[in-house]
Amino acid sequence: MFEILPSPSLEIVLIAARAVLLIGAFWVFALAFIRWRRADERSTEQLHAQLERAFSEVRSLHETVAVMSARIEALSERAEVGARLAPAGPISAQRGYDLAQRLARNGSDIDDLIESCGLTRHEAELLTRLHGQRNRDSSAQVSWNTRAASAAPQMPSNWSMPNAAQPSPPPPAPTGRKRGSLVSVVG
Repeated sequence: MFEILPSPSLEIVLIAARAVLLIGAFWVFALAFIRWRRADERSTEQLHAQLERAFSEVRSLHETVAVMSARIEALSERAEVGARLAPAGPISAQRGYDLAQRLARNGSDIDDLIESCGLTRHEAELLTRLHGQRNRDSSAQVSWNTRAASAAPQMPSNWSMPNAAQPSPPPPAPTGRKRGSLVSVVG
């Protein structure tokens, strides 16, 4: 029964083996190529999704930049208008304090300083205490005592003056304030 088929020669067997081997290699290469294509398509889709996200972020940033530039332009216009209408801040503030100081020296009351110079009540009180009429009189007394002491002849340290001839310091002016308060320290 087995003799019906002729026995193949060695060459035919080798050719058949080569054909099977080539078909198998093509099959493996075809599967690898299909997998490679699918992986390439997935990576292309991921790259496309990343690119879309990046574009949407760039669009939102562009809109934010446009809004911010409009705000900056509006603020710069306001600053230009403000600069034209009012002089520089520190200079005008210093001029306000100078004016308030002059008014306090001339005897203006606290409410006048608040209304005319834009000071707070505490600042106005401080200026009237520092530069008011009463302080000017006491400072004139102190400066008079200083001039009188400097005009007196210098005596050697080993000489002593009798108690009646020694100048006594002026008595402190009654302030009517509580002792230990901040106002008594400043005034």
